[in-house]
Amino acid sequence: MKKKSKKIILVTIIVIFALGTGAILGAVTWIIRDTPDISEYKGSSEATMIYSSNGELLSKLFKENRVYVPLERIPDDLKNAIIAIEDTNFYVHHGIDYWGIVRAMVANIQQRRLAQGASTITQQLARNSFLTLEKSFYRKLQEAYLAIQFERMYTKSEILEMYLNEIFLGHSAYGVETASIQYFGKSVDQLDLAEAALIAGLPQSPNNYSPFNNPQRAVARRNVVLDRMAELDYITAEEAAEAKNEELDLDFEGRESPSQSSHYFLLYIRDQLINQFGASMVYSGGLEVHTTIDPDMQKVAEEKIQAKIDNGYLPSFSSGQSEHLQPQVSLVSLDVNSGAIRAMIGGRGTDQFNRAHQAVRQPGSAFKPFVYAAALAEGDYTTASVINDLPMLASETGRDHLSIWPRNYGDQYRGLINLDTALTHSVNVAAVKLIQDIGVKNTRALTEELGITTFTNNDGLDDHYSMALGGLNRGISPLEMTAAYSVFANQGVYNRPYSIEKIYDRHDNLIYEAQPHKRLVMSEADSYLMTSMLENVIKNGTGRRAQMDRDVAGKTGTTNEYTDAWFVGYTPQIATAVWIGEDSRRSMEYDTKTVSSGEAAQIWGEYMREISADMPVIDFQIPENIVEAAVDPYTGLKANEYAPRIDVLPFKEGTEPQETSDLHGPVETLRIDRESGLIATSNCPEDQVEERHYIEGSGIRVGPAQKTFVEVNPNKDYEDLVRGTYRIETGEPVQQIDDEYGIPRLNRNGTPRFETRPSRSCDLHEDDSASGTLRRIFDAFRGDNED
Repeated sequence: MKKKSKKIILVTIIVIFALGTGAILGAVTWIIRDTPDISEYKGSSEATMIYSSNGELLSKLFKENRVYVPLERIPDDLKNAIIAIEDTNFYVHHGIDYWGIVRAMVANIQQRRLAQGASTITQQLARNSFLTLEKSFYRKLQEAYLAIQFERMYTKSEILEMYLNEIFLGHSAYGVETASIQYFGKSVDQLDLAEAALIAGLPQSPNNYSPFNNPQRAVARRNVVLDRMAELDYITAEEAAEAKNEELDLDFEGRESPSQSSHYFLLYIRDQLINQFGASMVYSGGLEVHTTIDPDMQKVAEEKIQAKIDNGYLPSFSSGQSEHLQPQVSLVSLDVNSGAIRAMIGGRGTDQFNRAHQAVRQPGSAFKPFVYAAALAEGDYTTASVINDLPMLASETGRDHLSIWPRNYGDQYRGLINLDTALTHSVNVAAVKLIQDIGVKNTRALTEELGITTFTNNDGLDDHYSMALGGLNRGISPLEMTAAYSVFANQGVYNRPYSIEKIYDRHDNLIYEAQPHKRLVMSEADSYLMTSMLENVIKNGTGRRAQMDRDVAGKTGTTNEYTDAWFVGYTPQIATAVWIGEDSRRSMEYDTKTVSSGEAAQIWGEYMREISADMPVIDFQIPENIVEAAVDPYTGLKANEYAPRIDVLPFKEGTEPQETSDLHGPVETLRIDRESGLIATSNCPEDQVEERHYIEGSGIRVGPAQKTFVEVNPNKDYEDLVRGTYRIETGEPVQQIDDEYGIPRLNRNGTPRFETRPSRSCDLHEDDSASGTLRRIFDAFRGDNED
């Protein structure tokens, strides 16, 4: 019976042991299956670092703000401090510190909760890399298993390097490099002993020991680390005491994100990176991105715009259609010779809409240079080609009358002018007459070669003459406008704008390098002729606010009802566009002021003058095949000795005028009765007699003079009639104009018809003298006899 009982007990023990062993093996198998594989572990996510053109850190893109550094760059003091306070037996255990576990278990049993842990550095690495922070025995078993696997597959140095780059150290810092920059404003290899000890004390409770949040606790924890290092002979007691006396020298700017002044540019970079590499790589791949942005130019752009907002030069209004203040403003600067983006302001805020490259707005008169460029490229036009700046009649669909279109600003008209003068003063009539002659399609074709991509099908219609005035179906972005103008500055070569120079992966391999995208769009001579005319816009025309102490060229642009205001211009080194407008495309006519291209030119000028101050002074290069000639501005021919004004203009060699103008000659002055238009007599009242000037021989009348005409529009009240003014400068031939519409009278061959010298004397006024009375009686008597 006793033997039978012993057998039963033995069998029972064996069964229990087998079941227990099976349960343990099953649990272990389950844990192994449920635990991630670390065989291809490559470390946790790293932040993508974005740098300016001079290597200044602009920003980081990350899920976890981490910058990986190799172990050899981490100072021994920091490595020793971490081991001393976190895992004294790191170099001797195999992933698990069993004596530490026993101590922790005793403490946990005594307090009846998970009060202490005994995680080694290897276990912390396993937990931070693969597991949650849940406090459970199952998670601890997984952690232990992973720690053993780490120790089996990696060396102690590799594990320590992974840990120091993985650990969370407060605020947004992951890893010792990011923490060092965040707290002390310097790289980890520059830390001294006290700073290394402070960082080493953070892993236990990063927020509790944060020197930003709790400087006294941080110092107390640092001193604990120093004492532990001295106890383990990593440092001497004297070194520990000296480090304890060191005061905190924190970099509070490190708490903030990198500069937000380039917010819109960073969005532009981010979108390109995600497009090329995907979001996962961008936010966790540890890319090193070197951009083209110049931080000094970017800062100046921000300051100049903000100053104009602060002093009220740019108004600030809340709009019910937008949460952002209006009007908005953007600025783009490009390196003329490469297309590199040097500055980008996408708005007056931090929203997601980058107006520098996403806003497509009407360019107004800033589009006119493309029409002139197309005319020069077409070959029949030169800078001296003459256009008749007097109104044209245009039919309006759905109406029974004709109207004047286009109108010049202020309804001011100049008569015969050359292309140089027309662009200088942004003459609407001249631009429209040009595009009518050279064709809308030819203008569009060249403009597309200049990099404009936003045309629609309707922009190519043959009669879409409003294109000459910037009337497009969509518009153009400031970035594309800047690149297009850069062609004029770059001897006719278009450079596609770019913003990223180089990209390295987390292992410092070069994975992207910018390749130039260049193409010849215009001849060097034509681009110089455009530059010469655009220089005059700033010297003598609408762009005076953008004047500089060096060669500069550019053009203003204001749209109807002041919805958009532009200035686009360049020096031989930098091209910049400034745009101002409301997001909702409302008029910028406010109670305090009306915003137009003048404000854009003012901002442009102040910005460009400051950023150019330290740049070498370089002149626009004149091609070898460019010659200058003195021309008559009213004929485009060589000026004769009687020309009242001479324009010295550049030409492509062989296109300069060879024929001398015979329009001008000696001038005679006559007294003319204004009422009759005939030569005044002594009978004409002096208050209606004026002196007029005529060229001897041809008898053509010349200025100075001024004529006022009225557009008759039957659909408008008399008070709404448009009065235009035709101003005739001294020596300029006076054209005959239609008194009703103000359009020029033309000869059959299309040339202007001029006013000429009267051949008769005025007979509207009677002579009241005795001899005059006898003469009238005699004339009447003779007339009666003839009947």
